[in-house]
Amino acid sequence: MTGHIATLLIVVVCHIFAIECFSGGAPAGACVAMTPNPASQGGHGASPQNSVAPYTITVSPANLTMPGEITVTIMGNSNTNTMQGIMVQARAEGSTNTVGTFSALPAKLKYLACAGGTTQGAVTHNDWMGNIPTLTLKWTPSQPGMYKIWFTVVNVKATFWVQQKSDTIYYTMPEITTMDSNMTMMTSMSTMPTTPTGSGSAMITASLGSIMIMIALMVFV
Repeated sequence: MTGHIATLLIVVVCHIFAIECFSGGAPAGACVAMTPNPASQGGHGASPQNSVAPYTITVSPANLTMPGEITVTIMGNSNTNTMQGIMVQARAEGSTNTVGTFSALPAKLKYLACAGGTTQGAVTHNDWMGNIPTLTLKWTPSQPGMYKIWFTVVNVKATFWVQQKSDTIYYTMPEITTMDSNMTMMTSMSTMPTTPTGSGSAMITASLGSIMIMIALMVFV
């Protein structure tokens, strides 16, 4: 009797661990390829789909001046194109490292720290997502550059699409014009104290005149 109980416990524990392997999200080792492990490693037991993914990703705004936040939306193209699993990450153009920071994750999602990347530069599920039709995330770039949001989506266990990409996100620094700089200088000069009479007044007037000429030349160059 004891032997049967021990066998039963082993079977139950193995079954629980198998469920966790499939529903616990992508491992950090999948960050670059973004492909689920084969069945021999507790994965999905299937190859990625070669067809066009029936999912759409949008980023808004796609052109942003820092500081700012990007809204990322992934949705199925029909009622049957729901999501049971997901992996999302941000990459700079020409790099496989994750960048930036995702925040305010919906339920059943977790951050994934990828090697060589940021600790919140990738997201995956930590439980089956329940066939959701749409996923919305917030992402903030860490510095100016050109980026894309990459994702792998699981429709059902053996049906998934990998390395799907958004349009390019352009994240730039605020522009500081020469005119703004020169106007600041002119304002500063207008508040300088002057000597009311005598040769000192004439010298300051001449100096201010020279400075104003120099500023005018800078504006029109």
